[in-house]
Amino acid sequence: MPVLSLIDERELLIKLGDGEETAFNTLYQQYANKIYSRLLKLTQSEQLADELLQDTFIILWNKRHTINPDLSIKSWLYKVAENEVYQLYRKIARDKKLQEHIVSTFIETYSHTEEGIFYKESQELLVKAMEQLTPQRKEAFKLCRIDGMSYQEAATKMGVSVSTVSNHLVQATCIVRNYIFQSQERMAILISILLLK
Repeated sequence: MPVLSLIDERELLIKLGDGEETAFNTLYQQYANKIYSRLLKLTQSEQLADELLQDTFIILWNKRHTINPDLSIKSWLYKVAENEVYQLYRKIARDKKLQEHIVSTFIETYSHTEEGIFYKESQELLVKAMEQLTPQRKEAFKLCRIDGMSYQEAATKMGVSVSTVSNHLVQATCIVRNYIFQSQERMAILISILLLK
């Protein structure tokens, strides 16, 4: 589809404000693919990107009377789409059970990842989270959570008791979880891992 000129876009926005569905459809055709690409990058999930794209254009339709035709609709749509993603992250951040499930899925998936940018980003995130750990917690976490050793095997390898390994894992998991959930961009990676399971 040819790129709209500023004049054409302004006229479409005026028509949209009057409730013309053809103007809405033209704007959708013009910007949906670009917005979808941005949402996919933020969520790493086709399903979430599809849903959030629809939400973005529903908001466009519902707020059509308040949109200033002299301003860029592209910027407005990107801002709405990104806000929808952040609202999703905030919702997840309030849901402790979902957080626990996402983190455990993330940790279990770490050692079974495939090549690619998505998995590289996931691995880099876990490595950065593990850098927050003390050497013994890091070793216990790696042996049990990543290498799949039992507590007894890890205890023997580390030369400590099973209860010490267990204690290190509880503390390490808490630190890793807190690190992962402090960033909305990082949350997108975790959500996508959950959805790919």
